[in-house]
Amino acid sequence: MPKITLVLSSFMGFMSVWLALQVIKNRRKHKISLGDGGIDELARAIRAHGNFSEYVPISLILLGASELNRANFFVVLAFAFLILLGRAFHAYAFLGGREHFKPRGIGMKLTLYTLLALSVFNLGLFSWNLINLE
Repeated sequence: MPKITLVLSSFMGFMSVWLALQVIKNRRKHKISLGDGGIDELARAIRAHGNFSEYVPISLILLGASELNRANFFVVLAFAFLILLGRAFHAYAFLGGREHFKPRGIGMKLTLYTLLALSVFNLGLFSWNLINLE
């Protein structure tokens, strides 16, 4: 069982619900039921949730695949921490109320570099397991 992926997906679930609640809160506050109505605060909340929803599924798939390929526990844990940290920085940047380019950049770099590293790592694990017929 991919234990780290299970725990990370639970945290990501909490984060997704929190981000969705930010959208709902802003829709009620500005009385906008569809779209963003040109309201910057609502547009930011929508994109924070949307961006989260775009990157998290592939992150969890790659992380789970590494666990299923019997990757080292601490390596997988480090990848999970980096993904969570990247998504948290990015959400903070969007919902901070003003332009937060530095945390947004940090969040995207952590996310993209971790996705790239996990992709390469999984291909390496697969190749290693294939060669060793494990």
